[in-house]
Amino acid sequence: MGGHPAVRLSPWRGGDGRCTVGHDEEAALTHIHPPPAGPTPEERSRAVERRLLALCGELSAPLAASARALVERPGKRLRSALVSACARLGPADPERVARLGAVVELLHIASLLHDDIVDRAETRRGGPAAHTVVGSARASLAGLACFALAGQEAADLGRGAATLASRAAAHLSYGEILDVERAFDTAFPIADYRELVERKTGDLFGLCCALGALEAGADADVVRGVERFGREFGVAFQVADDCLDFAGGPGGPSGGPGKPAGTDHLLGLFGAPTLFALARDTTGELAALLLSPAFSLADMPAVGDLVRAHGGLAEASALAAVHRDRAVAALEDVPDPAVREELLRMTSLAGKDGP
Repeated sequence: MGGHPAVRLSPWRGGDGRCTVGHDEEAALTHIHPPPAGPTPEERSRAVERRLLALCGELSAPLAASARALVERPGKRLRSALVSACARLGPADPERVARLGAVVELLHIASLLHDDIVDRAETRRGGPAAHTVVGSARASLAGLACFALAGQEAADLGRGAATLASRAAAHLSYGEILDVERAFDTAFPIADYRELVERKTGDLFGLCCALGALEAGADADVVRGVERFGREFGVAFQVADDCLDFAGGPGGPSGGPGKPAGTDHLLGLFGAPTLFALARDTTGELAALLLSPAFSLADMPAVGDLVRAHGGLAEASALAAVHRDRAVAALEDVPDPAVREELLRMTSLAGKDGP
């Protein structure tokens, strides 16, 4: 996308800007203390939740309520699970791992609070979206407060964590701008869509894996591998999530617990299945329907029928599979079979429900 500057995720100084771990950043993240027997995934998730609730308690009451509501309705908490899984590559301190998990979850919560304002979503994770309860201004401030808490927590954990977290926040913001700019563009190229998804989701998943592996003291090649896994898995996850709008088969969308299916279409934010179908629809029927001033959620079954008829859902599913396969291939450099297996299990979550 020629009009946008390149944004780099990591401070790793390889020739492609991504993959060579700087010794100073690595050292800043590897203050390792011998841990007790390894906690279970459920225990790790509870530790992250306790830290999140403690951090939310530092906010003023009007802002804390919006953040706490999403902490207490956690979804899969996949991002912190990626941190924890990759931290098993070495003797990482469980308390620091939980705090790193809180950092990435706060970044995600901040993005959800802002997404729901932009998207005018009524619900999130089975409850009311924050802006419908406290208003857009307070919900926006709550999102900014979560970004600030993430930065504060990362800074306390060391310079490497702070650098990575701040760059991930910049990428999320950049991805949001790309998303808003492309509204109602029925000719939006798939290549540009993939860049958007990489910025909004792939880079954050890559961050999660890199933070965990660096905290574990993993070798640079292993860090590169899991970071690449995270980026590819993140893209696969988002494309599969787009497919949920049409997962119910003919007659209507299904969606998941994130927000109601079809909401993005009302705002002109078309996902991969719709973009693929628009590119194939030589009649213009699908574009005319989506751009109609009278378009509503009641039209989503018709959209779904057209998307399927033009092969959009099949192509999007194939794209998700390509990125999932790339994610799996990236794990070849991961020496620990238990960690590989845990990360592979997570890839099966793509397309199961919302974020």
